[in-house]
Amino acid sequence: YSDIIDRNFQAWVFKQNAGHIHFTDEQMDWLRTIKDFIATNLSITKDDLDLPIFADRGGLGKFYTVFGSRYESILDEMNLALAA
Repeated sequence: YSDIIDRNFQAWVFKQNAGHIHFTDEQMDWLRTIKDFIATNLSITKDDLDLPIFADRGGLGKFYTVFGSRYESILDEMNLALAA
């Protein structure tokens, strides 16, 4: 299953980068951590960003700072693209 998640993640990031979105290194670190979380837990919600794996990075507040108003749509898109 993790191979499917990895493949879907690569395709999703490539699609995003091919458009008008180009992720920073900090954003990619967050996205990789979220990918790993989805591979283990099948999905992610904004409440999950308060779990220790994310809280150590600043939790939901930091995630919002890094992704801005797109923070919820990023989570939704990743849930759909990675687990599909």
